[in-house]
Amino acid sequence: MDNNLLLLAITTYVVIITLGVLLHKYLRMPWMFTVVMYGILLSALGLFKDVFQSANFQFLSKMGMLFFLFTIGVDLEMKKIRQLGKYIIRGGIFLTLIEGFVLGLLFFFVYPEFVNHSFFIAFIAGVAFGTVGEIILLAILKEFGLENTKFGQLALGIGVLDDIFEIAALALIVALSSFQTNGLSASAWVEPLEIIAILVGIFAVTFLLFKIGTIIRESLEKIEIGHFSMPFLILLVIFSFFYFSSLKFEYMSVVAAIFSGIAVQHLLPEKFVSRHKGPIYFVGNIFLGPFFFLSVGHSISFNAILDNAILIISIVLISITVRVVVSYLLFQKILGEKQSAVLGVGLCAKFSTSVVSENLLMTSGLIAAPLYSAIMAAYILMKPIIIGVFSRFVASIKDNVK
Repeated sequence: MDNNLLLLAITTYVVIITLGVLLHKYLRMPWMFTVVMYGILLSALGLFKDVFQSANFQFLSKMGMLFFLFTIGVDLEMKKIRQLGKYIIRGGIFLTLIEGFVLGLLFFFVYPEFVNHSFFIAFIAGVAFGTVGEIILLAILKEFGLENTKFGQLALGIGVLDDIFEIAALALIVALSSFQTNGLSASAWVEPLEIIAILVGIFAVTFLLFKIGTIIRESLEKIEIGHFSMPFLILLVIFSFFYFSSLKFEYMSVVAAIFSGIAVQHLLPEKFVSRHKGPIYFVGNIFLGPFFFLSVGHSISFNAILDNAILIISIVLISITVRVVVSYLLFQKILGEKQSAVLGVGLCAKFSTSVVSENLLMTSGLIAAPLYSAIMAAYILMKPIIIGVFSRFVASIKDNVK
């Protein structure tokens, strides 16, 4: 292994246990925000450039993202989500589409050259930006012990549903790119249909495992809790989802990671899941997590923040306003006025698959580089705002959340 990669890891851990501790203590910000900012600083200074481009770092970064998303699936309580199903579906649809529509209007009417003078492309770019980052939500909800409450499950459920929107957006982006290259010929439809087929396959396998889970759990209950085979069975499920979902399109593993957690939760008896969650979380979040958040920070150009200030501020203001207002209108009856508004703030967290979609839009030539830079800068600008404000609001309501 490259010694410089080890040095990067060492300096990152030092930053986490110094600056990260201070930011957490005084601003209630999770440690990953510190790592993202450290990644931006390293990018601006041109340090560890070869390390960030190395195959070893890219692999660790990807595994960090996938394992973090796996923990979301494990923590989802499907019984509570089914009870809140209509609210999750309604919230996911309205929040994503309304925000995407308003952002699309901004892109199309104010910056038409950035979206090829197409409102449809502007709308897709807005929808891609409008998805929720479960990683940030999970970290904050876990910190306050709210991930299994109605409030927490509603937030995470909408985040997971948003990933489905994101995959639909990815299919549209691939289709638009294919249409640009091949026109409206039959070959242009192949890749979008393949993406849909893979997504259906992930759903089908998870549903099948969900259905046969009762039979399998009854057999596994007979195995002693400390048996060595159980962690290997968990890893077998995880890596099978990762591998088979990404055979054709690598980014499909993002959604598969979440569903692998759901599958593990319903295949194994609770005693095994509870026993082995801790070690897996340690590997995924503490060991691999920093590499993922470093890569996110390093991918942002500091110049992008300076060059597109007005557009960035507009994106941030529109996103926060739409999310809070729509969340308040949708959820005040089941959560109350204050909690529904706080939920809206939390649902402004952006991360995960949305970055993939925006990057694909840019590399496909559907949106211009300045718009992509502005969107990436908006992600960064929103993180301290949302993390700080949401953490403080959650701290103020946690005693009343059920």
